[in-house]
Amino acid sequence: MSNYELARSDLLLREAPSPRLSELEIQARLFAGEYGTSWKTTCGRMVEILSFGQWNREAGPDFKAARMAFDGGEEQSGDLEVDMDPRDWERHGHATNPAYDGVLLQLFVHPPPAAAFARTSAFRAVPQARLNPAEKPSCPLRHAPGAVGTPEALVMIEEAAEFRLRAKHAAHMRAISLHGPDTALFHAIAAGLGYKNNSIPFLLAAQRNGLRASAGPDGEARLFGLAGFLEPRTFDDAGPPTRDYLKPLWERWWALRDPLARLVVSKGLWKLSGIRPSNHPHRRMGALARVSSEFPALRSAIQSGGVTGFRAFFERLSHPYWTRHWNLSASRLDRDLALVGPDRIRDLLINAYLPSLPLDQARQSLCSLPGTTPAGLIRLASEWLVGSVDRSLMRSARQQQGLLQLHADFGSLTALEAWAKCRPNTST
Repeated sequence: MSNYELARSDLLLREAPSPRLSELEIQARLFAGEYGTSWKTTCGRMVEILSFGQWNREAGPDFKAARMAFDGGEEQSGDLEVDMDPRDWERHGHATNPAYDGVLLQLFVHPPPAAAFARTSAFRAVPQARLNPAEKPSCPLRHAPGAVGTPEALVMIEEAAEFRLRAKHAAHMRAISLHGPDTALFHAIAAGLGYKNNSIPFLLAAQRNGLRASAGPDGEARLFGLAGFLEPRTFDDAGPPTRDYLKPLWERWWALRDPLARLVVSKGLWKLSGIRPSNHPHRRMGALARVSSEFPALRSAIQSGGVTGFRAFFERLSHPYWTRHWNLSASRLDRDLALVGPDRIRDLLINAYLPSLPLDQARQSLCSLPGTTPAGLIRLASEWLVGSVDRSLMRSARQQQGLLQLHADFGSLTALEAWAKCRPNTST
């Protein structure tokens, strides 16, 4: 374990912040494999999830047909419920609802003040296990001019970048073990197209629809319908080009929506205002639909060209409607606009494709990528470390990833405090 990992672990253990994620975000991240696949139940048994199954379309537990094993025993198939508090089992009436009789495991986030138990309507005990999706609160960096010299800062950045790469790689490997390589990549691309503001609703739409359905003839209609973007008002207020685009989507979604209604993403999860036109969720969902329909071409491009093939696929990606529109209510653009721009392609490369590679290969590719114009968090991290925006600290994509990780992990500490935690202990 590197000095950076030790410092980070110590900080999380001491601060132990409570999660600020919603229950739906917990479920989406869990399904993606971000929280691991094995836990110890409150009764001391080990449970391993082999598959999270499918999102439940009907009333009842969150996931149906999950596969799991207790204490390394035989595989069992049943349902999975995820709650913020284990007491929600009783509060929400699951104990008397036969729809929950097939639940084999309840996962929860917040530990109760006293023991809580789950049972079915047939009085069968339901094992419970706690998730711990600890997330550091966002804190502004304290300005510490010159607190750390450039050589020391470079070491910190390198260790932080290596930690970030390994964490992304491990998360992607878990996703592959749960869903297979193609679906894992599809989910990662969906989250990346959502960017920081809409990554969870994009991930939910992709998870709930699945790669196979997204790539099928109804794929675009299903994605827009599950996203909640197909509304009567949108169609009624639209001009002729938008109506021509929406009409076949509406016709397909109308026949599908009743059994899928429970899976439609809530409007409250979307951020639609204050976003650049090229990044609007409507347009990004069009890009995801195009990626889905051309996924075999993406896989072929990766197999033949690796990083270059991945980038080339997205550079030539187009859509007959979304190349000239940025949302479902705006007028036609004066010129064609790249469906996925160069900055987003680069982010997808770093966050979706490179984590799928062997670590050595991913590390080499990341080091060879030049840094982009530094974003605000990268500039803040540099000012925090050395007292200024030092371009020598952010020349490569790997360095910029390290700065982002430092900001995420040590944003509430001064530079000297952070470096003291990361330095080797020379007193022993």
